[in-house]
Amino acid sequence: MTRHRTKIDAIRSLALQVSLIAAFVSGAPIMAAAKDATGVWRTEPTEQGYLEVRIAPCDGQALCGTILRARDLQGQEQPYDHTNKRMICDMSATGPSKWGNGQIWDPRDNRTFRSRMELAGNRLVVSGCVLGICQSQTWQRVR
Repeated sequence: MTRHRTKIDAIRSLALQVSLIAAFVSGAPIMAAAKDATGVWRTEPTEQGYLEVRIAPCDGQALCGTILRARDLQGQEQPYDHTNKRMICDMSATGPSKWGNGQIWDPRDNRTFRSRMELAGNRLVVSGCVLGICQSQTWQRVR
């Protein structure tokens, strides 16, 4: 089964490489082939609540995310010092549903980390990494 799985992984990898090469050769940027991660996303809740973050194009073809509002666990909007602050910066498309080479700012401890994102339907897995160790959250699309 491991050998069979390895062949499937190799075929998937080759298919992705061929599609990226085709996009490059045709002059189409990777962003055009990427699924749409733009919109409003709800972070994973903490004991205080969650944030809503708008992801939109910035600086050419990169994606950035700005904090729109904070809500408590019942969904009521709450005052928040970091409203309108950029949380995600310079995410460039690295595949059809993946972005990377960007940064994410963590408002809990005012630190910035290397970041990547992967879209799966109405879920966006957002990861922040330091020295190759990553922590991820799965955000839900609001709209």
